[in-house]
Amino acid sequence: MNPLQPATVPLLGRHLVEASAGTGKTYTITTLFVRLVVERELEARQILVVTFTKAAAAELRDRIRTRLREAIAVLDGCTGDPVLAEVAARWSDPSRARARLAGAVADFD
Repeated sequence: MNPLQPATVPLLGRHLVEASAGTGKTYTITTLFVRLVVERELEARQILVVTFTKAAAAELRDRIRTRLREAIAVLDGCTGDPVLAEVAARWSDPSRARARLAGAVADFD
């Protein structure tokens, strides 16, 4: 089985992300979330992310919010995660992408 590449995986359909602890599941999920907000123009409330405990759900929600902010920082010219930089480089309208990401952060707050 090939590892899921969050920067390039097609965003159509459903994706199951399962693996052992410490293998990058949360990183993958948060990157896919960012891409769905910008590339598929989904609202945060339209994206379903499921985990097994309330504590895990709270942590995942915080990590998604942080990842959205990191993507905004990349668009603002800050150096950061190379995967986010790769993803953001493909966005044809960075100002629209930034607005969508900021809207998603606001939806979380």
